[in-house]
Amino acid sequence: MSIINAYDESEEIVSPKMMTEGLDKLPDTAIAFFRRELIDEVEKRPDFKEYSYYSISGEKMKIYITKVNNKEVILYRTILGGPATVGTMEELHSRGVNKFIFFGSCGELTSSLKKGAFIIPTECYRDEGTSYHYVPASDFIEVETYKELAKIFDENNISYELTKIWTTDGMYKETKNKTKNRIELGCKVVDMECASIMAMAKSRNIKAYQFLYTDDTLDGGKWDLRTLKDDRTPILTHCLEIALKVAEKI
Repeated sequence: MSIINAYDESEEIVSPKMMTEGLDKLPDTAIAFFRRELIDEVEKRPDFKEYSYYSISGEKMKIYITKVNNKEVILYRTILGGPATVGTMEELHSRGVNKFIFFGSCGELTSSLKKGAFIIPTECYRDEGTSYHYVPASDFIEVETYKELAKIFDENNISYELTKIWTTDGMYKETKNKTKNRIELGCKVVDMECASIMAMAKSRNIKAYQFLYTDDTLDGGKWDLRTLKDDRTPILTHCLEIALKVAEKI
């Protein structure tokens, strides 16, 4: 059976609640990031406190908590790729989280974008496996929250680019022909999670918001590291401040 036939509405054998039974309940809103460097910054800040944890592959991952206008918001580091990211979403959702804000980097497919530009995805090209288990097969999945997120960026005078995004779980198989095709479909950037995140959110009837910053570029079929060779701490800290503004509004 092809992956495009993977969607099935029959009863799930293993539910997230089975994995999280006995763990503490979490606030409604979570901010998720990918880079280890941001943990060092968060642990220096008095406005963030270690609150709880989640487990992945036998490792306990810290969950931090802060308040935004008296609203409790948690912060956690997620893992690269759709399956791990969505698995963690499932478990945190079973503990009470219904709104997820994600930020991270993406690769440019065209160098027309400014270095370090903020991207708000509008649709995701589904070149991964996770999303096909959550929603019926299609080439693209809409990012249902992008207009709401763009409005918050506008209200805070944060510049951004709206674009379709190519989500792939084959980082080392981003070939020249595939890249050319994705550009023709309207994708300006590539990531590894967005389609999976949006499919899970749609399936579970919760909200997921995602913005990214441009990192390396594949323009012209060649790889340019661009900000991959830089210290990411300043842009990650900036992204966190933006995510807190988003958490305040949603």
